Amino acid sequence: MDSLTEWVRVYSSSFGFASHLLDSIVQCEAARPDTPDLVRFTGRFQGQPVGTALMLDAHGVAGIYVVTTAEAHRHQGIGSALTSAALRAGRERGLRTGTLQASNQGAGVYRRMGFQMIDQYELFQLPPL
Repeated sequence: MDSLTEWVRVYSSSFGFASHLLDSIVQCEAARPDTPDLVRFTGRFQGQPVGTALMLDAHGVAGIYVVTTAEAHRHQGIGSALTSAALRAGRERGLRTGTLQASNQGAGVYRRMGFQMIDQYELFQLPPL
């Protein structure tokens, strides 16, 4: 549970989740029904957790999710290394296709890794109440 809490703490700050939600997010992650089909990765710099990734084995595809790097550690190859580790985990399970959704920040990283854009979509945010 400690490693899961650490993993959630790292990605929560990258995604901008409020710190008071940490315990609830950890409980949601712990209760995932697809846990046997996923592998979580935590990247470390000098022993401190600074990045995350997740590989989900679904429908014969290695889905790469939750790739984050703490702002102070970006542009050092951590996201690439975590993505590569997640893809390797998929290959070890016999998967030959990997997929992910890239942010504008990550698109160049994934292009350099050999990913190709298949489609794109826009996210919209509701106005505040």
